[in-house]
Formats: sequence, C-alpha cells, structure tokens
Amino acid sequence: MIMEPAASSGLPSDWAYSPSIDLELKQYILLGYAQRVQARFKEHKLYPHLADLRTRMDELLRLQQSKDMLGRSLHTPLIGFDPTTGAPLREEPGQPEPLRVIDQVIGFAVPRLMQLLDEGIGLRSELTQQVRFTPVGLQPLHASEGWLLLRRGREARVYAYSIPFVLEQDDDLLHRNVFTRYVTTYTLSLTRSFEHIKSDLINDNPHLPNPATYAVEAETSLPCIETLVPLAKRMVHAHVRGLA
Repeated sequence: MIMEPAASSGLPSDWAYSPSIDLELKQYILLGYAQRVQARFKEHKLYPHLADLRTRMDELLRLQQSKDMLGRSLHTPLIGFDPTTGAPLREEPGQPEPLRVIDQVIGFAVPRLMQLLDEGIGLRSELTQQVRFTPVGLQPLHASEGWLLLRRGREARVYAYSIPFVLEQDDDLLHRNVFTRYVTTYTLSLTRSFEHIKSDLINDNPHLPNPATYAVEAETSLPCIETLVPLAKRMVHAHVRGLA
C-alpha cells in the first residue's frame, strides 16, 4: 500500500491555541504555512497538502463550535424574555482575553485556508486534464482490484490496487478509497506495450486470471507520489464507481 508522505507543512493540529495565545505569532505561523503549501503547489505537488488544508480548516471550525457551546453553557444574569418565543434572554458572557484572541485567529485563518484549498482544488482539476486514463485489454465485470500502469515518458510503473467496501465520501479524500502497492517498473518500447505488460502480470499472478488493468499517462512530468498516484487513484475510483 502506498502511504501518503507525512505532511511537512509544519502546522500542528493545536497551533491555534498552543503553546501561547498571541495573535501576531499565530498570523506569522499561518502565513509561513501558506507560503510552504503554495511552494509545493507551484511544484505541482498536490498531496498530502491538499488533504491537510481541509483537515486544518475543519479543526478550526470545530474549535469555534466548541468555544461557542462553552459560551452558551455559562449561566449569566437574566435580562428578560424573548417577546416572540418566551425564551429567557441572558447577558452575553464576557470573554477572557485568550478566548477573544482565539476568535481573532479563527477569523483570520479560515478565509486564508479556504483560499488555499480552492487554489489546490483548481490545480488538481487543471492537472487532471493533463492525465489520460485508459482501460487495457478486456475488462472484468468486477473491477475492485487489478493493476494501474502509470506512464511517465518511457517508464511504466506498475501498482496493484484494491478498493474496499467502506468508502470515504469527502471529495478531497476519494483517493484514499483506493489502496495501492508498488510492484515493478517496465520500460515501454515497440515490443513492450501496455498489453504486453498486462500479459506478463497475468502470467506472474495466476490468482488474477483477468484483472482490471488501467493505463494512466501524464502529458507532463508530474511528481509521482505527491500527484500522479493520487490522481490515478481518483480516476480508477470514479471509473469503478461508474461501473457499479
């Protein structure tokens, strides 16, 4: 199984409130993170940064929700009743300085993370247009496992893939529904086509007599692990889901 590279962005999950609550420091940390992610996007390296952006934004939204729930749970003096519903109205609780700063951090960070996420999704769409996905030979009725042939230049890297029954629904994480394992690399030539590679794989793996096999070809040189493999996984997932 291909493991996604560990996020090297340097933005811990608790960055918004630890180790100290200082708005200027948090802004500096976030801007540094954004610059590193944008640098990776310029190198056409989509993952793990695209998924990490979604995770960081979701963490901030959960933090805001938890803080709001805490505020509502505090019993402050009764100041009246809602004339429409009759519900009691209470004085707004005062916020300690650290909580006020966390509010400012969230207000600063969420729009910037959303902008970065949109940039990454746009780049992914652009790069997907440069990748061709083609079935190789006759395909079985069930395509939940088989082979991915990833071509860059004359090199074709072979990955075994499988798709589990329980699937991730988040569109940014669909590639995680496809598990891959690197097998070998071929050099393509007039006598070594995708069909020949599939024939070799069948001979070497008799437990898969007619495996689903797909060629994924990039028109430009894309980073293999950070971009081409995740895009290939998204494509095979979409194809297999369309067959279901």
